[in-house]
Amino acid sequence: MKTKTLLRFFLLSVMTFCVSACQDDAEIILFSGSELINETGTCTNTISSTVLYLNGRETGDIGIANGKGGYSAQSSDETIVTATVSDDRLLLESHGKKGKVTVTVSDKKGNSVVLPVTVSYGIMTFYCGMNRSGFAISVDNEIMSSETDENKELLKSLNEVMLESYSFLAEQDICVLQPDNVSRFLEDGKGEFKLKSADGGIRAEGTYKVSRDEELGTGKPELAFFFYQNQDGADKLLHKFYFEPSFVRQPSTRDTGPITFYWMEQVTDSRYWEGVSLPEEENVKVLYVVLASSSGTRPAEL
Repeated sequence: MKTKTLLRFFLLSVMTFCVSACQDDAEIILFSGSELINETGTCTNTISSTVLYLNGRETGDIGIANGKGGYSAQSSDETIVTATVSDDRLLLESHGKKGKVTVTVSDKKGNSVVLPVTVSYGIMTFYCGMNRSGFAISVDNEIMSSETDENKELLKSLNEVMLESYSFLAEQDICVLQPDNVSRFLEDGKGEFKLKSADGGIRAEGTYKVSRDEELGTGKPELAFFFYQNQDGADKLLHKFYFEPSFVRQPSTRDTGPITFYWMEQVTDSRYWEGVSLPEEENVKVLYVVLASSSGTRPAEL
């Protein structure tokens, strides 16, 4: 009987610790979203640092919990970020200047927490993986399979000819996009791009825009990235890459994780594959396909 009583007391103690562990770890908690997710044994939306982007997310709105009330906030450099408190919310505002600051949040009892804040431009970086690019053929918007020996030899010949000459957005390249507005990256987005080689050298740079385009001929408007380079005082279109277009039997990227994408360019009119006999059907396209991974939006180097 005594053993059962002790066991119940132990289990109750563990449950009490789990429920209150989030509060015991810090006097003041900062969190993202509208309310603190304080589930048993965890605080899943607490934050220890944050980033403000000068191209679209210049302000921050962060929740404050678990203190003694009467909160105030102070920035270490108000020329970069100012910090105020309103209704238990920490409000951050950048002022067009890159840099790093610390924001100290205090309560009326003198407890405090320090929040590192980075202010920079937001970029999207796409890493083109090794052995993840190549040329494909579509017939009536269906990607040709390499299951037959005839198709396999055709695709092999096409890739041997094209890979010797093609030079934009290739394997091991790093494509860095800096949107004018990180909140509108895909739909009607535009900004600057840099295309780097694996060793960090810049292979091309210029501007880009994003819009829906029907030229690929899949039967619906596809999301396309237009890359431009300034030549003789005017922007010249370098390449147009489609972002995960809807082809039948399209290359699968979902088995490598949700942050892997594929880009596709139509190169049917290219002179480089001359000598390769394509299928005689009417709706035949030669496509360049590149798989790329991205870690999402992140701050550019200061």
